[in-house]
Amino acid sequence: MSTSRISRRQFLAGSLFGYTALQTWAQATAAKPRNILFIMTDQHNVHALGCYGSREVKTPNMDRLAQQGALFEYAFCQTGQCCPARYSIWTGRYARTHGLYYNGQLENPKEDTIGDILKRKGYKTATIGKHHMHMGVMPDKHGFDVVIDLPEYQAFMESEGKAGQDRKGDFLPENVHPVRSRVGPCRVDNDHHKAGYWAARAIDFMRENKDQPFCLWLSFYGPHTPIMPSEPWASMYDPASVTLPPNHSYDYDYNTPGLKGTQAKSGTFGEDLHRKTLAYYYGLVSQIDYNIGRVLDELDRLGLAENTAVVYTADHGEMMSEHGAWTKGHQGYDATVRVPLILRCPGVIPPNVRRQALACSIDLLSTLFELTHQPIPQNVQGKSLVAPAKKESGAWRDTIFSEIGNSVENQTVIARTANTKYVVYRKDAKVAYEQLFDLEKDPWEMKNEIGNPKYKQVLATMRGKLICWERETKTVAPCKRVRKKTVRHGRAGA
Repeated sequence: MSTSRISRRQFLAGSLFGYTALQTWAQATAAKPRNILFIMTDQHNVHALGCYGSREVKTPNMDRLAQQGALFEYAFCQTGQCCPARYSIWTGRYARTHGLYYNGQLENPKEDTIGDILKRKGYKTATIGKHHMHMGVMPDKHGFDVVIDLPEYQAFMESEGKAGQDRKGDFLPENVHPVRSRVGPCRVDNDHHKAGYWAARAIDFMRENKDQPFCLWLSFYGPHTPIMPSEPWASMYDPASVTLPPNHSYDYDYNTPGLKGTQAKSGTFGEDLHRKTLAYYYGLVSQIDYNIGRVLDELDRLGLAENTAVVYTADHGEMMSEHGAWTKGHQGYDATVRVPLILRCPGVIPPNVRRQALACSIDLLSTLFELTHQPIPQNVQGKSLVAPAKKESGAWRDTIFSEIGNSVENQTVIARTANTKYVVYRKDAKVAYEQLFDLEKDPWEMKNEIGNPKYKQVLATMRGKLICWERETKTVAPCKRVRKKTVRHGRAGA
């Protein structure tokens, strides 16, 4: 048998080579960037989710996501309008700071979005579904490599010989309907419904980019109007069996400026039409949930779930018959500003965590950057939710702030703690109306305590919080308004 002696130099060289190769492999494995899957619904009331306590609405896939991650009981949008709410998520900044206050205004091209930043870091980025930014004619300005929105969906429907069919159905009468929009069963099946189409395109994107880090923004158009679920979801809920919210009565308006117009649209019909609308709204929520399940299942099948941070939230809420109203408006009720929020990140966020820490939509950019080991930009105003999601102790905010309006002179501003809410309505820089709610005693916001002497000190404290926040928060003039009503991706004011 032949033997050979290995010199010390050869041994060390071989060992070094082996160690270096192993280290390189380990670093490559450990350094593989975490993917991001950001799922958003539009105008989604938290009471229309099983994981948020509904015993009526079937949302097994969103419930599953909550069981696998952290659910925030008290999360709030930064503003109750689609475009500025989304832009606040993308930038991690307040509307008064990035300048996009309201639907119909152009974004500030100097603002960096999550798409811009991650694209520079080598991520493949996509926005599929409701892009809803008026610079959509130049999607590269938002940093997304792939933009699939209404034009692509319409082209798909034309190729299938079904152009316009998604807008046809047996609707409730629009002239007396609260949302002045189409509400009823959609004639197309799930594969040709927007919800099914977006899910299919998201699945395609993940398959095509499974070997590289990606950031996928999947934004469903519902349950925002038109409320048109396909079958079997359109007939899943019996209107006679749905439960109206405790604050359904029209008596609870308190002359709220932001509620009057919304109630006026729904003041010509009774509970029967409210129940029918709720049934279709729930049906659309369940259809979207089904399609979210398709995407999550594909993430599992591709073996990407363990290395993907998943966020589910909504851009803002929906009155959903609360205070006798539908849609949204300039009011500050939780129905509009409170949103669902679930975070899942295996190995970082423990499963089945429910947190009561006050969360805001501007926190999501910081959260995702921490989960993907990216430096958080200094101008971001939100805070990472990773620590509270992990149930780590430490100081946390006691107040969140939200706003809605076309400028700081004409807007509704909200200061909310765990147990108290203060809302001020401003017109031409003057206080037009105020609200104060004791949320511990009155969670459905049915009694305005603004004139109650027992709450004098509470009111002073909440006013002080709001004044301090406004003084400390950078404020810019509103961005320019959109000149064209129709743009490449999304519609102004939708």
